[in-house]
Amino acid sequence: MPDGESDTAIAENFADHFLDKINKIRDALASFEIYTSDHKEVTCFGMFEELTQDEVKTINNHLQTKSCELYALPTRVLKSF
Repeated sequence: MPDGESDTAIAENFADHFLDKINKIRDALASFEIYTSDHKEVTCFGMFEELTQDEVKTINNHLQTKSCELYALPTRVLKSF
């Protein structure tokens, strides 16, 4: 901690430092044109084909055995069945 500065002054200097960074970034971005994405037509699925067990097994076997803790059912468990 810097000598002679109160905790409040240090906190204010810290906040000012980041506010200054944000303002510089905003100023730098002000000259850019606002981005708007192109509208793309997407096909709606109205019908689905029923898959056979063999087709599901083939798809399942081609899955990469990766997962994260957010998956309700990890791929390795799914593949084991």
